[in-house]
Amino acid sequence: MIYTHISMKSSTLLEIPSIYFPDRFYRITFSPNLSYLKLDASNKIFFQKIHSQIQEDPGKHLAILEAFYQDHLDVPEVANLLTFAYLRLKKNTQAEELIKIAYEMHPSYLCAKINYADQCLRVKKIQEIPTIFNHKRDLLELYPDRFAFHYSEFRGFMVCMGFYHLACRDRDYADKHRSAAAEVDPLHPGVIALKKALKKRFWYFFYRR
Repeated sequence: MIYTHISMKSSTLLEIPSIYFPDRFYRITFSPNLSYLKLDASNKIFFQKIHSQIQEDPGKHLAILEAFYQDHLDVPEVANLLTFAYLRLKKNTQAEELIKIAYEMHPSYLCAKINYADQCLRVKKIQEIPTIFNHKRDLLELYPDRFAFHYSEFRGFMVCMGFYHLACRDRDYADKHRSAAAEVDPLHPGVIALKKALKKRFWYFFYRR
């Protein structure tokens, strides 16, 4: 699950060679910047506040976030944060429904793509993954105009594609994606789960969140 995104003007702290284009690099930043949000100044401040509160205590602030979401259905980052809150609270039915809605409403939003692809992997609909990512193999192909990626969305994409390649029985590219994800977030549960899955026999492979 991905819930952090950044402005493309944030400073780049890490460059990682592309898996598919060795002469090109993914530029990774670790500094969140919510200035790009399609919210007015007061709502932007509120979102920054609720963003922190949800990570600290999602149960306490869930109702406030749900109300904010209803007032800002056109802002995909709000839906993404609400999905994260539902997952933290183990409200899986609500989370799964919102993942579908967010992707349907915001199909070009990277986090919505990753979350929906993750869902498709878990329900064994791997044939849908290429369409979700516009039949592009690489983030640099998918978003040619983006200057950089926040480490969380980069890691989320790499883990998702790692599991996809593993499900397609391509260990080599699955491990390449795992390695890229580990460059930025080696202790994340998704990265660790992918590493463990790579050690299993393919016919025992299945994916859970």
